[in-house]
Amino acid sequence: MLVNDTDTQSSVSDAGRRHKYSLAPLIFLCPTRNGVVLLDLKRNRYLGLSCTDALALSECVNGFPKLDQWIDFEASVSARESPRVLLDSLLADGIVTSSQARSNEVISTEIRLQGPLVSIGEEIIEKCRLRPTHFVNFLVCLLWSAASLRCVPLRYIVRTVYCRRSRAIANGYTLDLSHVSELVDAFRSIRPFFFLAKDHCLLHALTLVQYLAHYHEFPLWVFGVATDPWAAHSWVQYDEFLLDCDPEKVCSLEPILAI
Repeated sequence: MLVNDTDTQSSVSDAGRRHKYSLAPLIFLCPTRNGVVLLDLKRNRYLGLSCTDALALSECVNGFPKLDQWIDFEASVSARESPRVLLDSLLADGIVTSSQARSNEVISTEIRLQGPLVSIGEEIIEKCRLRPTHFVNFLVCLLWSAASLRCVPLRYIVRTVYCRRSRAIANGYTLDLSHVSELVDAFRSIRPFFFLAKDHCLLHALTLVQYLAHYHEFPLWVFGVATDPWAAHSWVQYDEFLLDCDPEKVCSLEPILAI
């Protein structure tokens, strides 16, 4: 059970008593049973916080989650230490700001991984007659994605994808399931000639997002994590539909960013 605690007036540190804090722009988080995972797009890295640290920060950082199971865990260990050192470190790293209101350059969309998930490409298949333009468009999208991931900070790529999809949504976009199924079939037919999806999830997902955008389809690009054991994965999704992705690979993950 997730409980918001953004209105708590007390803090466990002097800094927390004087101020409220918030996550900095381009910092995203998800709670897990072991604590909190933070995605720092400014530095292309993940950070992990323990249950105890997460509980301490939930009392002074606006929007920070608080799980009942963390409280149960903390009750079984020693008393919580002051988070001042941790808070100062997060402030210095630009993870947390002293502003009470968060400025969002990119807003993550909530998605669900519970309940039935349907794989477009494996469960829903609509054959596409391949044409030379499919190969050309795929290659253009692949080269753009590979070059971007190698040379461009991830935050710029994420912002580009986010702004493009936001414009489409503002113009009334909804996914055309039949059209997307044909495009995914074409993508799945072409991709093995250029790279393997295994161990290349970020390149695979971004190339697919770019390829679909070329045909005016804009599903979500999703990042997810697991902590026991640690795993990070990226895929493409729209509501309960997974695009060229096995539900078994994502059902154990916690989404941390969906754009």
